Amino acid sequence: MKKLISAADVRKAKSEKRPYLVVPVKDFIVTPEARDVASVEGIELLEEAPVAPQPQITQPAVIAEPVAISQPVTSAELSVAREIQAEIESKLPDVDGEKSVLIQALVAKALADFNQQAPASARQINDDGIVLVRGNAVQLGEFDGAPGKNIGLTDVIGAQDNSNMGVGYMGWENAFFPWTLCYDEVNVVLEGEFHVKTASGTTIGKPGDVIFIPKGSTVEFGTPTHVRYVYITYPAEWA
Repeated sequence: MKKLISAADVRKAKSEKRPYLVVPVKDFIVTPEARDVASVEGIELLEEAPVAPQPQITQPAVIAEPVAISQPVTSAELSVAREIQAEIESKLPDVDGEKSVLIQALVAKALADFNQQAPASARQINDDGIVLVRGNAVQLGEFDGAPGKNIGLTDVIGAQDNSNMGVGYMGWENAFFPWTLCYDEVNVVLEGEFHVKTASGTTIGKPGDVIFIPKGSTVEFGTPTHVRYVYITYPAEWA
Protein backbone atom coordinates (compact mmCIF):
# COMPACT_ATOMS: atom_id res chain seq x y z
CA MET A 1 0.00 0.00 0.00
CA LYS A 2 1.22 3.49 -0.83
CA LYS A 3 2.28 5.78 2.02
CA LEU A 4 0.59 9.18 2.33
CA ILE A 5 2.93 12.19 2.50
CA SER A 6 1.19 15.08 4.25
CA ALA A 7 2.03 18.71 4.86
CA ALA A 8 3.15 17.68 8.36
CA ASP A 9 5.78 15.38 6.83
CA VAL A 10 7.10 18.24 4.70
CA ARG A 11 7.22 20.60 7.69
CA LYS A 12 9.10 17.92 9.67
CA ALA A 13 11.68 17.69 6.86
CA LYS A 14 12.03 21.48 6.96
CA SER A 15 12.56 21.47 10.74
CA GLU A 16 15.25 18.79 10.31
CA LYS A 17 16.91 20.94 7.60
CA ARG A 18 16.47 18.24 4.96
CA PRO A 19 16.55 19.74 1.44
CA TYR A 20 14.48 17.00 -0.18
CA LEU A 21 12.14 14.03 0.32
CA VAL A 22 12.39 10.89 -1.82
CA VAL A 23 8.76 10.04 -2.71
CA PRO A 24 8.54 7.81 -5.82
CA VAL A 25 5.03 7.71 -7.29
CA LYS A 26 4.87 3.92 -7.10
CA ASP A 27 5.27 3.98 -3.30
CA PHE A 28 3.87 7.34 -2.13
CA ILE A 29 0.86 9.64 -2.44
CA VAL A 30 1.73 13.30 -1.91
CA THR A 31 -1.24 15.44 -0.90
CA PRO A 32 -1.83 18.73 -2.76
CA GLU A 33 -1.31 20.62 0.50
CA ALA A 34 2.02 18.85 1.01
CA ARG A 35 3.14 19.91 -2.49
CA ASP A 36 2.17 23.52 -1.75
CA VAL A 37 4.08 23.51 1.54
CA ALA A 38 7.11 21.91 -0.14
CA SER A 39 7.11 24.66 -2.77
CA VAL A 40 6.92 27.40 -0.12
CA GLU A 41 9.55 25.83 2.14
CA GLY A 42 11.95 24.93 -0.68
CA ILE A 43 11.77 21.15 -0.09
CA GLU A 44 12.29 19.12 -3.27
CA LEU A 45 10.07 16.07 -3.85
CA LEU A 46 12.22 13.57 -5.75
CA GLU A 47 11.56 10.28 -7.52
CA GLU A 48 14.92 8.94 -6.37
CA ALA A 49 17.77 9.95 -4.11
CA PRO A 50 20.42 12.12 -5.76
CA VAL A 51 23.72 10.41 -6.48
CA ALA A 52 26.38 11.51 -4.02
CA PRO A 53 29.44 12.98 -5.71
CA GLN A 54 32.53 10.78 -5.68
CA PRO A 55 35.41 12.10 -3.58
CA GLN A 56 38.06 13.91 -5.62
CA ILE A 57 41.49 12.44 -4.94
CA THR A 58 44.06 15.09 -5.71
CA GLN A 59 46.91 14.34 -3.31
CA PRO A 60 47.95 11.79 -0.68
CA ALA A 61 46.19 12.16 2.63
CA VAL A 62 48.05 13.08 5.77
CA ILE A 63 46.54 11.52 8.87
CA ALA A 64 47.44 14.55 10.95
CA GLU A 65 45.09 16.71 8.86
CA PRO A 66 41.46 17.11 10.06
CA VAL A 67 39.08 14.42 8.87
CA ALA A 68 36.37 15.85 6.58
CA ILE A 69 33.09 15.46 8.45
CA SER A 70 30.02 17.29 7.20
CA GLN A 71 29.16 18.82 10.57
CA PRO A 72 31.41 20.63 13.08
CA VAL A 73 33.36 18.22 15.30
CA THR A 74 35.03 18.56 18.65
CA SER A 75 38.72 17.89 19.26
CA ALA A 76 37.72 14.68 21.03
CA GLU A 77 35.74 13.48 17.99
CA LEU A 78 38.60 14.40 15.70
CA SER A 79 41.00 12.44 17.88
CA VAL A 80 38.70 9.41 17.75
CA ALA A 81 38.52 9.65 13.95
CA ARG A 82 42.31 9.73 13.69
CA GLU A 83 42.70 6.76 16.03
CA ILE A 84 40.15 4.71 14.07
CA GLN A 85 41.84 5.55 10.78
CA ALA A 86 45.29 4.70 12.13
CA GLU A 87 44.01 1.38 13.54
CA ILE A 88 42.41 0.43 10.22
CA GLU A 89 45.51 1.30 8.21
CA SER A 90 47.73 -0.66 10.59
CA LYS A 91 45.76 -3.81 9.73
CA LEU A 92 45.93 -3.37 5.96
CA PRO A 93 48.92 -4.04 3.69
CA ASP A 94 50.32 -1.45 1.29
CA VAL A 95 48.18 1.55 2.30
CA ASP A 96 49.18 4.30 -0.11
CA GLY A 97 47.92 7.88 -0.27
CA GLU A 98 44.88 7.00 -2.40
CA LYS A 99 43.76 4.24 -0.03
CA SER A 100 44.32 6.52 2.96
CA VAL A 101 42.01 9.15 1.47
CA LEU A 102 39.30 6.53 0.95
CA ILE A 103 39.67 5.21 4.50
CA GLN A 104 39.51 8.77 5.82
CA ALA A 105 36.25 9.42 3.94
CA LEU A 106 34.69 6.15 5.13
CA VAL A 107 35.58 6.85 8.76
CA ALA A 108 34.11 10.35 8.47
CA LYS A 109 30.85 9.02 7.01
CA ALA A 110 30.57 6.29 9.65
CA LEU A 111 31.00 8.81 12.46
CA ALA A 112 28.51 11.22 10.89
CA ASP A 113 25.92 8.45 10.53
CA PHE A 114 26.54 7.31 14.11
CA ASN A 115 25.96 10.81 15.46
CA GLN A 116 22.60 11.25 13.71
CA GLN A 117 19.66 11.12 16.11
CA ALA A 118 17.10 8.41 15.51
CA PRO A 119 13.56 9.64 14.81
CA ALA A 120 11.22 9.85 17.78
CA SER A 121 9.06 6.81 18.46
CA ALA A 122 5.45 7.09 17.34
CA ARG A 123 4.31 5.86 20.77
CA GLN A 124 5.52 6.67 24.27
CA ILE A 125 3.96 4.99 27.31
CA ASN A 126 4.75 6.44 30.73
CA ASP A 127 4.75 4.50 33.99
CA ASP A 128 1.58 6.32 35.07
CA GLY A 129 -0.33 4.93 32.08
CA ILE A 130 -0.27 8.14 30.03
CA VAL A 131 0.27 7.42 26.33
CA LEU A 132 1.79 9.93 23.91
CA VAL A 133 1.26 9.36 20.17
CA ARG A 134 3.38 11.42 17.78
CA GLY A 135 1.09 12.06 14.85
CA ASN A 136 3.79 12.88 12.33
CA ALA A 137 5.38 9.46 12.94
CA VAL A 138 2.18 7.43 12.44
CA GLN A 139 2.16 5.34 9.26
CA LEU A 140 -1.31 4.55 7.92
CA GLY A 141 -2.19 0.93 7.31
CA GLU A 142 -4.86 -0.37 4.95
CA PHE A 143 -8.55 -0.10 5.90
CA ASP A 144 -10.33 -3.24 4.69
CA GLY A 145 -13.80 -1.74 5.25
CA ALA A 146 -13.72 0.01 1.86
CA PRO A 147 -12.11 -2.34 -0.68
CA GLY A 148 -10.51 -0.69 -3.69
CA LYS A 149 -10.67 2.83 -2.23
CA ASN A 150 -7.07 2.99 -0.93
CA ILE A 151 -8.21 4.23 2.49
CA GLY A 152 -5.49 4.44 5.14
CA LEU A 153 -6.21 3.69 8.81
CA THR A 154 -4.17 3.07 11.95
CA ASP A 155 -5.52 2.52 15.49
CA VAL A 156 -3.28 4.08 18.14
CA ILE A 157 -5.29 3.82 21.39
CA GLY A 158 -7.65 1.02 22.38
CA ALA A 159 -8.61 -1.65 24.88
CA GLN A 160 -4.98 -2.80 25.06
CA ASP A 161 -4.25 0.54 26.74
CA ASN A 162 -7.07 -0.02 29.28
CA SER A 163 -9.05 2.67 27.46
CA ASN A 164 -12.82 2.75 27.03
CA MET A 165 -12.28 4.78 23.86
CA GLY A 166 -10.66 3.90 20.56
CA VAL A 167 -8.42 6.45 18.82
CA GLY A 168 -6.74 6.36 15.44
CA TYR A 169 -5.81 8.13 12.24
CA MET A 170 -7.43 7.93 8.82
CA GLY A 171 -6.48 9.50 5.52
CA TRP A 172 -7.10 9.17 1.79
CA GLU A 173 -7.63 11.08 -1.44
CA ASN A 174 -10.70 11.64 -3.63
CA ALA A 175 -12.90 8.75 -2.49
CA PHE A 176 -16.23 8.10 -0.73
CA PHE A 177 -17.53 4.99 1.02
CA PRO A 178 -20.69 4.09 3.00
CA TRP A 179 -20.58 3.20 6.70
CA THR A 180 -22.99 2.46 9.56
CA LEU A 181 -21.76 3.30 13.06
CA CYS A 182 -22.50 0.99 15.98
CA TYR A 183 -20.66 3.38 18.31
CA ASP A 184 -20.37 7.11 18.99
CA GLU A 185 -17.59 8.82 17.05
CA VAL A 186 -15.80 12.18 17.18
CA ASN A 187 -13.56 13.25 14.28
CA VAL A 188 -10.92 16.00 14.45
CA VAL A 189 -9.88 17.15 10.97
CA LEU A 190 -6.13 17.69 10.56
CA GLU A 191 -5.75 18.25 6.82
CA GLY A 192 -7.92 18.71 3.76
CA GLU A 193 -11.70 18.42 3.63
CA PHE A 194 -13.81 15.76 5.36
CA HIS A 195 -17.36 15.11 4.08
CA VAL A 196 -20.00 13.22 6.08
CA LYS A 197 -23.12 12.66 3.98
CA THR A 198 -26.51 11.58 5.40
CA ALA A 199 -30.08 11.66 4.16
CA SER A 200 -30.36 15.15 5.68
CA GLY A 201 -27.38 16.65 3.87
CA THR A 202 -23.59 16.88 3.95
CA THR A 203 -21.43 18.08 6.83
CA ILE A 204 -18.04 19.39 5.69
CA GLY A 205 -15.15 19.64 8.14
CA LYS A 206 -11.88 21.48 7.54
CA PRO A 207 -8.61 21.61 9.53
CA GLY A 208 -9.34 22.30 13.20
CA ASP A 209 -13.03 21.31 12.94
CA VAL A 210 -14.65 18.66 15.17
CA ILE A 211 -17.50 16.43 13.96
CA PHE A 212 -19.61 14.24 16.26
CA ILE A 213 -21.53 11.30 14.74
CA PRO A 214 -24.00 9.50 17.05
CA LYS A 215 -24.27 5.74 17.35
CA GLY A 216 -26.59 4.12 14.78
CA SER A 217 -25.92 6.69 12.03
CA THR A 218 -25.72 5.54 8.42
CA VAL A 219 -23.39 7.85 6.53
CA GLU A 220 -21.09 8.19 3.57
CA PHE A 221 -17.56 9.27 4.48
CA GLY A 222 -15.39 10.91 1.86
CA THR A 223 -13.46 13.77 0.37
CA PRO A 224 -13.32 15.29 -3.14
CA THR A 225 -9.69 16.29 -2.49
CA HIS A 226 -7.76 14.72 0.40
CA VAL A 227 -8.25 14.32 4.13
CA ARG A 228 -6.38 13.24 7.24
CA TYR A 229 -8.09 13.19 10.62
CA VAL A 230 -8.12 11.68 14.10
CA TYR A 231 -11.13 9.60 15.13
CA ILE A 232 -12.26 8.88 18.68
CA THR A 233 -14.82 6.12 19.22
CA TYR A 234 -16.84 4.93 22.21
CA PRO A 235 -16.63 2.13 23.05
CA ALA A 236 -13.06 1.25 22.06
CA GLU A 237 -13.95 -1.92 20.14
CA TRP A 238 -15.61 -0.20 17.18
CA ALA A 239 -14.79 -2.64 14.38
